[in-house]
Amino acid sequence: MDAFGRRGFSQVVGLIDGCHCLIIPPLGQRSVFVNRKGSYSVILQGTCDHTERFMDVELGWPGSAHDARVARNSIIFEAMEAGIYVEGNPSTNIRGQQIGPLILADTAYPIRKWLMKPFKVPHTPKQKLFNKKLNHVRGAVERSFGRLKVRWRCLTAPLLVADENVVPILASCAILHNICETKGRVLDEGMRYRHRFVLPTLGAITAAEETNKQKEGMAVRNALADFFLTGRI
Repeated sequence: MDAFGRRGFSQVVGLIDGCHCLIIPPLGQRSVFVNRKGSYSVILQGTCDHTERFMDVELGWPGSAHDARVARNSIIFEAMEAGIYVEGNPSTNIRGQQIGPLILADTAYPIRKWLMKPFKVPHTPKQKLFNKKLNHVRGAVERSFGRLKVRWRCLTAPLLVADENVVPILASCAILHNICETKGRVLDEGMRYRHRFVLPTLGAITAAEETNKQKEGMAVRNALADFFLTGRI
C-alpha cells in the first residue's frame, strides 16, 4: 500500500487483469472455449503487487466467460467484499468517504468500494485526471502478463496437453514467474498458502444490492477523483 501510495494512488494493494491462454478445446465443448477473437482459450486472471509478482491467480475459466464473471467468482473478490483480504482492513477518510484497501482494474470489471476502474467516457478534468493516475499505476499488471508470456513461450501458442494438465501448467508458470522476479529466492512460508482467512458464506446478491454496491464504488471513485484534482482531503 505504501509503495503504490508513492506512485500516486493511495490505499492500493493490488492490480487485477486477465489474459487468454490458447488451448486445444475438449471434444464436444468448442463453443464454450471460443473467445471474442475466435480462438480457443482458458482465462488466467491475475492480481499482482507493486513488485509485479502475482499474489493471486484464478485459473481454468473458458474463453467465452466475461472478465466480470470470472472476477465475481474468484476467491480474492469474495475476500475483498468481506473486508478480510488485507489484515485489519486499514482505511482512511478522503473527501468524506471512508476508503479501505483498493484493487485497480480496467473497465471490464464491476465497480465496488474496493475495486476501482476508470470512468468509461471521461468528460471533466477531474475524471480525466483520475483515469490518468489509475492507468499509470495499473500498467504494472500489464507488464507482469507481458513478462509471463515472454518467459514461458508455451503460453503464446495452444497448449498441446491433456485437459487436466492445463491448469497445473498455468499455475506453475505463474509461480515460476514470481521466483524469477525475486531472482530465484525461495518463497517464504507465508507465500505458500493461498488462503490466509476464512471466507464467510455469501449468497447470490439481488439486483438492488448490486446497484447499491455500484453506488458505493462510484462514491469512492468520485472522492478519489476530487482528491487528485484538489489535493485536499
